[in-house]
Amino acid sequence: MKKVIKLKEEKRSAKFGAFNGVFIPSFLSIIGVILFLRLGFIVGTAGILPTIAIILLAASVSFATGLSLSSITTNIRIGPGGAYSIISKTLGLEIGGSVGIPLYIAQIFSVTLYLFGFMEMWRYIFPDHNSLMVLGVAFLGLFLLTFINTKIVLKTQLIVFLGMVGVIGMILVSGNWIHNVVTTSLIGGFPEFSFWALFALFFPAVTGIMAGVGLSGELQDPKKQIPRGLLLAIGITTLIYIVVAMWLGFSASSAELINNNLIMIKLALFGPFVIAGILASTFSSALTTFVSAPRLLKSMAEKSLFPGSKFIDQGSSEIPHRAILITSVPILIALGLGNLNTVAPIITIFFLIVYALINIVVFIEQSIGLVSFRPTLSLPKFVPLYGAVASLLFMFFINVIVGMIALIFVFLIYLYLVKRRLKSTEGDIRSGLFVAFSEWAARKILTFPESTKHTWKPNILLPVINTATLLGNFPLIKSITFPNGNMTVLGLDIKKIDSSPEKVKATKKERKSQLEELPMLVKKFGNEGIFTSTSNVTATNYSDAICISLEAIESQTFSPNILFLPFKPKMISLDSLQKIFQTAKKHNTGIILSDRDQEIGLGSEEDVHVWISSKALMKDIFDEKKYDLAMLIAYRLHRNWAGNITLWMCVSKEKKLEAENYLKKILYEARFPSSTNIVISTDSFAKTLKKAPKGDIHIIPVSSHSEIANIRKISEAEEKSFFFVADSGKEDILA
Repeated sequence: MKKVIKLKEEKRSAKFGAFNGVFIPSFLSIIGVILFLRLGFIVGTAGILPTIAIILLAASVSFATGLSLSSITTNIRIGPGGAYSIISKTLGLEIGGSVGIPLYIAQIFSVTLYLFGFMEMWRYIFPDHNSLMVLGVAFLGLFLLTFINTKIVLKTQLIVFLGMVGVIGMILVSGNWIHNVVTTSLIGGFPEFSFWALFALFFPAVTGIMAGVGLSGELQDPKKQIPRGLLLAIGITTLIYIVVAMWLGFSASSAELINNNLIMIKLALFGPFVIAGILASTFSSALTTFVSAPRLLKSMAEKSLFPGSKFIDQGSSEIPHRAILITSVPILIALGLGNLNTVAPIITIFFLIVYALINIVVFIEQSIGLVSFRPTLSLPKFVPLYGAVASLLFMFFINVIVGMIALIFVFLIYLYLVKRRLKSTEGDIRSGLFVAFSEWAARKILTFPESTKHTWKPNILLPVINTATLLGNFPLIKSITFPNGNMTVLGLDIKKIDSSPEKVKATKKERKSQLEELPMLVKKFGNEGIFTSTSNVTATNYSDAICISLEAIESQTFSPNILFLPFKPKMISLDSLQKIFQTAKKHNTGIILSDRDQEIGLGSEEDVHVWISSKALMKDIFDEKKYDLAMLIAYRLHRNWAGNITLWMCVSKEKKLEAENYLKKILYEARFPSSTNIVISTDSFAKTLKKAPKGDIHIIPVSSHSEIANIRKISEAEEKSFFFVADSGKEDILA
């Protein structure tokens, strides 16, 4: 037991704290190549005041994002992968991956950026050395250190950090610059680069905050250590950049700053010490990022985000050797193709997208007000909102075309990941987000005049006692509801099973087991493109269960508008049937009583026949009708079956022309397909129905008590499949 405890303590002690695990990696990544090799060029081109504006603008986005990162890490258990882990646990794997992949690419380019800075400094000392050779040897050193032992790498950063503090101190005490006359313009002439081009060149400096977050898997307690280390690093490094920019502006002319990237060595109190500091800083920054990138790749591979994930995910979790090998390839390619000035804007665009999404995540969490969002570091809403808006605006200010290409790239990754149907073992806030939006929409609906006729779509309530009812009727219901309809499966726990119209021979225990299977079946049907939900009701008999459910759902904002009864009329008493129809009418729900012939079934699933009563001729077509739902169902079946619709009406010879004109007008106003047929019969309804085709569905509208009573007679007299349909009053075929 003591041995187990000791091992756990050793494992815990191997992790890093806020200072060495977050602050130092972030500090060294921010205070690096841009400060020593490009800040002078920016000051010389833009002038002192615009440079300070660039620093503050970039730092403001970095600070807002740092606050957002800090806030959300105090609310969730962040794992390996940094920003990818945060976004995946909030907005899901698809969005997390669509950010993680660009972030991984940005980290690859960041490594090349730091190595280019290292190479420039090295060639200042040894101008005869070949650039590619220097880059290759430096990369080999990175690779071996990362591949062998990451923890040694992180521990040696303390030495580099102390050295960097000494270098910055050496620079700032050089000369009596505070009392000097300004030698660089306060506002420069921007001879070759615009303000936003310089911003793009500078911005990679503030992306160093991802270095500390990227090592989240190596921290003892990320929830506490990331906020402390991150915000301290951002604040101190921003102050250093502003002071160094002023030092440069007071110490050298614009021409010197523009033409000499290594001006700091000349101006510093002891140049060789600065050279050593720049070499150590650029190499250390490259090393930190090269440690983070493979871990990000491996954390994405664990969720199978891309082909080859299983291969990458295999091996040690301490040192992801395969991820390191794969990451090395694009870094080597980038080193051979790019240079520092071309790499920097690419990094800027990708990191701005990542920053925007991190801030959007926090803003969404704050806005929907879920009880699960309880960060110990609370922020005003304007902080993440500013971070998100500023990131997107800056991206387009830098380069509209490149910004659009980057966003399209991220969107394509998202579509690809959606297509992969990723499975996550952890929840996220997407369901809560849509629930919050639905609640907002529901409240809005209540403020508008009630009008469902123009927005009608089928929302079917299907009562079932066993799973066979659901399985047998789903194809037909899908034909009615697809593509935008809904279905609610109502599991009925009936105490007196003999009163049910469904033939159920199973025991009570078996029926209960089948009801428990409904959620699993419903989930499968949801994959067919029909939003399907389920709930259970217990009642003494079938009709009571239906009526109780209709009363309960009426008050819902998105309540079912069609009750689908899947049984033959003879299997339920007339009193029970009329009770169901009356309750449905009272609670504004239409009814489809599906009476399928056992032998014919749905035939070839093509033709649909609608029988309209001659009583319709007594009213204008724009008055209240009793066949709106019947026509709407016919149209939906026609769209999904691609067959023909036939309208039938039985009238006396004197009214044949009137009936024909009436139906033609209905078809015209209802915008039905031109292929719709009209049949006017002068025989009785019973004789005409007997002669009608047996295949497919015959839809018969019913409304009055007498028509409901005739349902059983029609069903028993004809070997056909029927829909007996009753309007709710909310449908309108002419809408």
